[in-house]
Amino acid sequence: MAPSGSPGQTSARCIYTGKVLVPGDENLKPSHEHIVSLALGGSNQFTTDDVTAAANSRAGNEIDDAAAALLPFLALRHKYGLKGNRRTIPNVVLKGEFTDLSAAPATMEISPDASVSFTFQKEQTISGEIASGGQLISFSTTEERVRFLLQKRLTQARQRNLNIFTPFGQIRDEEDIEVALLLANCEQGEKFKASLTIDLAAFHFAAARLATKIALGLGHRVLGSSWTFGPGGDLLRQGLWATPSSGKPPPILGSWSQKVDHVLGPILGIAPDKHVMAVLPVGSKRTAAIIALFGGELGIATIDLGINTRAFFESFKDEARGAAFSRFRWPATSRSAGS
Repeated sequence: MAPSGSPGQTSARCIYTGKVLVPGDENLKPSHEHIVSLALGGSNQFTTDDVTAAANSRAGNEIDDAAAALLPFLALRHKYGLKGNRRTIPNVVLKGEFTDLSAAPATMEISPDASVSFTFQKEQTISGEIASGGQLISFSTTEERVRFLLQKRLTQARQRNLNIFTPFGQIRDEEDIEVALLLANCEQGEKFKASLTIDLAAFHFAAARLATKIALGLGHRVLGSSWTFGPGGDLLRQGLWATPSSGKPPPILGSWSQKVDHVLGPILGIAPDKHVMAVLPVGSKRTAAIIALFGGELGIATIDLGINTRAFFESFKDEARGAAFSRFRWPATSRSAGS
């Protein structure tokens, strides 16, 4: 929402699409939008109502969720316990194998409370029909998992009047399961080896589009509607809905992985457990949004807000420039990501 008394404020329009807000329309009605989503540690104080319901939903699905599901962001969600609107944090999933179980492939899931579980792939093998009208089955997994699978198999066999055979005899009841486990080699795997792959192109694209969305909301809050629906805001909107196949997001001056100058960091109050956003002059004619999510742990975004934004401030009369410049230097919308 634009600051009260922003100069040149226009009729209510959606900052993401430019469409006029229509309260009675299901898609065009105003909606409450978190400029930084709750799943990424956003604040209920850093919001705007100048977004249509349709654009809000689309931004959540295509921009916020796409970034929040990427491993670098997901790891920070685990670190700070950020559940978001859905009140859940997805598990971190790694695929690999137990090297001391004949290279048994498995998937490891790490929950937000740091508990670990494994699901084995191809853990059950079934040979052909045997004389008693059953099948010979074997498992390659942990003892606990074998017990669980055999119990399920036993229930199914009883319902269908079938027989279960393992390399250690027929399974008729729970006792047979325990005997089979005693006779089997129950050595459990301890050496899990997983490969970790991060698609850097996908990460940088999702991060750049997220930064573009945040910059639009930040510029709207600080500079007002004149900027939002002028050349600067239009430039950002052009790439907001970009996809890898359809185009590129607006250029980010520097890069997402850029480190803030050691002098600028303390001035902005950058800290590991805070999001820090600022609107600052860059050179004589440009203004940029500085976005450091999680204290810049994933890097700092520097986004050009348009060459006319300095003139926007300098055009004010002296008595009006004080209030405008305080908004212009507004760096303090930061919040503890863990709270």
